[in-house]
Amino acid sequence: MPSENAPRRWLIIMTVIAVYICFLDRIAISVAIIPMSADNGWSPATQGTVMSSFFIGYLILQIPAGFLADRFGGKWVLGVGVLLWSLFTLLTPSAASLGLTALLICRVLMGMSEAVTWPSIYSLYATWVPIEKRGSAVGWMNSGVAGGSVIALLLTPLIVQYFDWQTAFYLYGSVGLLWFLVWVFTVPTAPVAVLSSPMTATTAMTAPVVGRQKSLSVAALLRSKGVWAIAVSHICTNWVVFLSLSWLPTYFSSALGVDFSRVGLMAVVPAVAAMVATPFAGGLCDKLIARGLDRLKVRKTMQTIALGPMAVCLAVVGYTDIPIVALGIFTIGNIMLALSVGGFGTNHMDIAPEDSGTLMGITNTLGSLSSAVAVFASGLVLEWTGSWLLVFQLAAGVALFGMFFYLRYASVDREF
Repeated sequence: MPSENAPRRWLIIMTVIAVYICFLDRIAISVAIIPMSADNGWSPATQGTVMSSFFIGYLILQIPAGFLADRFGGKWVLGVGVLLWSLFTLLTPSAASLGLTALLICRVLMGMSEAVTWPSIYSLYATWVPIEKRGSAVGWMNSGVAGGSVIALLLTPLIVQYFDWQTAFYLYGSVGLLWFLVWVFTVPTAPVAVLSSPMTATTAMTAPVVGRQKSLSVAALLRSKGVWAIAVSHICTNWVVFLSLSWLPTYFSSALGVDFSRVGLMAVVPAVAAMVATPFAGGLCDKLIARGLDRLKVRKTMQTIALGPMAVCLAVVGYTDIPIVALGIFTIGNIMLALSVGGFGTNHMDIAPEDSGTLMGITNTLGSLSSAVAVFASGLVLEWTGSWLLVFQLAAGVALFGMFFYLRYASVDREF
């Protein structure tokens, strides 16, 4: 019935907006770092440290956030997270004025606050969203990764140009505070209050039980090939995504000679492509499963198409010094990478529906570590060799490894 679906749709819309805000706040510094570095005389390694410090905090609370969301519901876990990271976004200019140490602390605390995002949303989706609609929900939600980045990459250079880089953080932080007020007063704590069926989406519409179910223990996780497949794909995908999101503006500016006023516009094209392609990929996944195709084959095929072509794009992009060619290569790669929402992106809810927030917290912790290493290592490679070719080809190797590992070990059997 429409009245039953409306609260679910509104919850999905609000979580999508939350992810947009999450990446708006997170990616703003990848543009702002250019004038910040000019003001402070930071080296590439220092820039990498500032951008990667976020992930130190991001690593800490992933698993606790998922556990709390699975046990007590994701509404307040997500809501408080958005409130806190918005406050730390507002405090970023003040922290930077106090020195590098204060800025790094602020970024770490912001990372801790944003750590709740994916675990709490996955926990909410496992409860609210039927299995045949989860690909679309995850697709729309993950479109916020590119969508928030698009807004940050387009808007931040304009704000810096007409005002200053500090204004960007004040504006973006205020948007998050507004979202929190709407979330608190319009989203129910659980679907039980609005669905006519006493069974939640998790108990009614998850994958069939195959074999013996295990509790979500450390030993069981370590023994599960399906968990390892998700984790490795998450690690490799995050390496590629956050390398691009964090360093692409600098690459266009320093390596290809793009004027700073055009950096945001150049870097935003691949993100726009991903923003459009991700919901389409999620819907395609749902349609293929609804038509009776084997779910495991769908997951493996989509993940292979996601990482394989992206690896090729990364392997060749460093050979061109023509901005429009590099832009086209990155755009194609981002479109392909969007298909991962139908691969590992929804796989958590296959094998551990009642603990999907916790499992997402675990794999996202590893993925976040990969993101931090990718951003920091790229800064070191650039400082030591000055070679963007090495940076991108290293990422290509990571993507290929993730593709083959998932193809070999992925599973959709419910284990936990």
